[in-house]
Amino acid sequence: MALDLFLQMADPWHWGRGVAVRWLIVFFFLAFLALLALGVALLWRRGNAGMGSNDGGDQALDALRLRYARGEMTREEFLQANEDLGGPAQPSISPPPEG
Repeated sequence: MALDLFLQMADPWHWGRGVAVRWLIVFFFLAFLALLALGVALLWRRGNAGMGSNDGGDQALDALRLRYARGEMTREEFLQANEDLGGPAQPSISPPPEG
């Protein structure tokens, strides 16, 4: 008799409160899983926010623009490489200042 009472008290599915307690446990477990999934999704999204360029462009084109901006290549070289990489036909980039 005492053992049965102990087992009923130790087992949350038999607290004597009926079906409501069981559904509350299921509800809070599912809510916990949903919050956990939301947290992981937000962290993943925040971690990937800095990847690539802001406009969704190609990393190779970004590197090409950076090299051109640093003056490491001429306008003609930039335009040819931009075309080779499949960039826009006429990018709106002016030549770097002389000097």
